[in-house]
Amino acid sequence: MVSIRHCRVLLAVSLAAAFALAPLPASAKRHKNPPQETQEPQEDSADVIFSKSFVGRTYDDDLAVEGWDEIDGGLVAPPIYVHRYQREDGTYLVLTSREAVKATNTAPASYVVVDALIVPKPQKDDVEFSIACVQGKDETLNFMGEAKGSEEKEWWTDVRRAWEISLETGLIASVQPKGIRCTNASWGQ
Repeated sequence: MVSIRHCRVLLAVSLAAAFALAPLPASAKRHKNPPQETQEPQEDSADVIFSKSFVGRTYDDDLAVEGWDEIDGGLVAPPIYVHRYQREDGTYLVLTSREAVKATNTAPASYVVVDALIVPKPQKDDVEFSIACVQGKDETLNFMGEAKGSEEKEWWTDVRRAWEISLETGLIASVQPKGIRCTNASWGQ
């Protein structure tokens, strides 16, 4: 005679097997591997380890990074600075620094790198990575983002991913892109 307990176990095993073998719905298949434009580099990747090796480094005036071209950068808000570099494959390196010693008549300013970010080249041709982004009505350029928009517009509001540079520490944090707009680097050229 089969007990009720055995029936429940058989039912549970049968249901588990049925769910395991059932095909995935289309929506689950679409999200199984997120698009590359939203994937972050792994913390243990060579690029991330390389970028973090700059944290704590002190430099005067400019910081040259071998194998990378400095694209742009400048003052975020005293005493925080940002520099964007690009490698031949399109990958970006962003370094934020804090002014450690102000320039004098006899010596240049000295800076210490406080954070680093690796941003892979955007996967779509119409998306640009910018370090000149703002949020809301505040015009402080302490946001970065991957954005796209019309070439005729000064500001792009279709921001896919965004990061904020802390005005106090210079640390970089991933943030929701809502309300962030980035400058169109080719506007007015």
